[in-house]
Amino acid sequence: YVTHDQVEAMTLANRIVVMRAGRIEQVGKPLELYNEPANLFVAGFIGAPRMNLMPAKVKVVKPGSVSIESAGGLKATVKADGHKLKVGDDVTMGVRPHDLSLDGSADGLIEAEVNMTEVLGPETVAHATTSDGQKIVAVLNGQRQNSAGDTIKLGFDASKAHLFDAKGERVRSAA
Repeated sequence: YVTHDQVEAMTLANRIVVMRAGRIEQVGKPLELYNEPANLFVAGFIGAPRMNLMPAKVKVVKPGSVSIESAGGLKATVKADGHKLKVGDDVTMGVRPHDLSLDGSADGLIEAEVNMTEVLGPETVAHATTSDGQKIVAVLNGQRQNSAGDTIKLGFDASKAHLFDAKGERVRSAA
């Protein structure tokens, strides 16, 4: 069955094949593709709103973890098998909009300026921009009334972050 509708694919399929330009990018169960995208294309394609993808630099590599920072204020230590990475390498960190919160005590932190909010009743979708121009979308619990221009600090559980190397391939989670 062929579809371009993600919701249809995620709800009907036992296995999904994500293709780009006639080439298979990843094959797996719907939640495998959502939770463990093989590369940046799949990460940005599966999920709505789409995954936030932010360029960063490797600051520290330890067994089982990689610490990263970006010019826009992103800071996180991600559980990852970073044996192929070294300090200074370019990486991309992905975090799903639903995994962001206004929790300042979270593992990871992104500071951004609010562009607009959509208050949808039980949740608020915040559209924001980091100081280096990265667009961020956060789906926050509750009814938030942030105004354009407000600065917000978005926290996230680093165990839910996704790390991709300079080639756009997933850096596997640490065991």
